[in-house]
Amino acid sequence: MKKRISFLMALVMAVSLTACSSSDASGVSDQGSAGSEAGGGTEAKSSMPAGQGGAAEGSVNLTLMMPLGQWTDNFNTLIDSYKAEHPEIGTIEATFPSSDKYEDLMRAALSAGELPDIISLSYGVMQEQWFPYCVDLSTDCEAYKLLTEEQVKLGTTEYGMIIMPIYVEGTGILYNTKLLEDAGWDHTPETRDELAKLCQDLTAAGIKPFMHQWGETYLNLFNWVGPTWLGNKEGGGMDFLNKMLAGENMNLENDKEWNDFMDTYEILIQYAQEGAIATDKWTCRNAFFLEECAMLVGEGSWETPNIANTNSKLLDHVKQGVLPCSNDPEANYLQLQTIAAAVTDSKDPARVAAAKDFLSYIVSSEEARVWHQDTMGSPTSIVTLELSQNLPAIAADVVNLTKEGRASESMYSYIPSVLQTDLEEAWARFVAQNFSREEFTKRYEEIFSDYAAGNYN
Repeated sequence: MKKRISFLMALVMAVSLTACSSSDASGVSDQGSAGSEAGGGTEAKSSMPAGQGGAAEGSVNLTLMMPLGQWTDNFNTLIDSYKAEHPEIGTIEATFPSSDKYEDLMRAALSAGELPDIISLSYGVMQEQWFPYCVDLSTDCEAYKLLTEEQVKLGTTEYGMIIMPIYVEGTGILYNTKLLEDAGWDHTPETRDELAKLCQDLTAAGIKPFMHQWGETYLNLFNWVGPTWLGNKEGGGMDFLNKMLAGENMNLENDKEWNDFMDTYEILIQYAQEGAIATDKWTCRNAFFLEECAMLVGEGSWETPNIANTNSKLLDHVKQGVLPCSNDPEANYLQLQTIAAAVTDSKDPARVAAAKDFLSYIVSSEEARVWHQDTMGSPTSIVTLELSQNLPAIAADVVNLTKEGRASESMYSYIPSVLQTDLEEAWARFVAQNFSREEFTKRYEEIFSDYAAGNYN
């Protein structure tokens, strides 16, 4: 894993970006038309032409489940456009649960013998328990031909090339720049000291700095924000993480990136709202969307349609920024997560072929390019797809930070899932101030050393 994700760099350097922040997430009618007219790029054609493939009209039904709640109100656009070209498809049932419920739903589906045809799957080891149920995508999936060598390498397991990248999300801090201006700021903080000063100035101006969603220990503490310190390390933290997992004593107490991160968290804790440790994500999101606080930590570019649905005017002055841990601006990196999917083996050849084809469609078709970028505000992973001039502002910030070499793939999906519960508990106790900084550091190290000793097997 390279710190500068090469396939995204190729995407952002291949085109000139003009951001437009007036996205309407309720549909693709206006922006979709504009994006389609722009044309260009290379897209995968369907490998299963309409009415062919030996399947009778309406005879193939598909299911999809991915933890992407922001797709709930918009995904029918792609279902309808795909079915219009494929009369062999009867129904496509798509479910988008919260990411903290996704694994439980998957286990229930497995027990019932009804795994969805298309599921969420990430690079790394986080979801490796699902690898044996997935099929190789190097055949009958046209989008495979458009992947870079690095994408193929990252998506290949002992079961073949099973992980198909769709798009990239960036997460750090979302800023309401209008509220920052009300506190006398004309830029977002680039260093930890600036973040502390901004919090002081916002508070003095009667503006709430943060709404922290620390009741969401999985989403906010373990997933979105927790690995940031690793991503700020040379090489993106992969070597350091592997050494921790192998049981090496990495001396976190004296580690620079860890201590920078802890220093930043002490600022976040100082300016947390009352009851932050019990506050859920939607309470915090809605407070930010309704401009009741200036910053939202651990949210990112995927919030474009949610903001558009709640308060579209906010899109005119919202900005995606890094979590500024270090006082060296060049040492702070936006965290990226590649959102990817896989096809499961239903043992029905026609159904598997249709699932591969539909996955290819939502990854690389022109309709999907427009939908992902213009409607959902997500930079697509296929580097030959044209970067839309209608890309909303938050996603444009992600692209620009990546182009500047200031983004790093999150190590979240490279942390074994068996560590999740204990890491969540340690994080929760720290932000609740039941753990001191020293106790948290010690417990964090202990979890990894226990893993290396085989205590989680």
